[in-house]
Amino acid sequence: MRLTIKKYANAKFEYLAYCLKIKEMDDEEYTFNSLDDPLPRSKKGTTSTVSCCVVARKHVHIFLQLRSDVRVKLQLLNSKHVQDLTEQLEKWTKVLLEYYEESLQISNKANVFPIDIDLSTVVDAQ
Repeated sequence: MRLTIKKYANAKFEYLAYCLKIKEMDDEEYTFNSLDDPLPRSKKGTTSTVSCCVVARKHVHIFLQLRSDVRVKLQLLNSKHVQDLTEQLEKWTKVLLEYYEESLQISNKANVFPIDIDLSTVVDAQ
């Protein structure tokens, strides 16, 4: 699970790095266009811009696949925790039931009621 999350985090980081690079290139182009001084690469598009977009597209697919894998694993882990918790609660309930049944049997066997008390000793003590 940790390995999958690390791969997912690395893919997300790489994808976001390429997105940031594309955003910076777009901002640079916008700034130069606003100054009426277009960048030479904006006329045709350079190989770096195109390759950056292609790599970003590749990384988004990797990122989405790993994100899907992480979601599935987390759902499986969550269902396993629910199953384990259910089993533990069933065991606990069974043990409590056995304890209370045993306590009931012991209290039924013990014939301590009615309790005889000499009230004169209680009243004299006060």
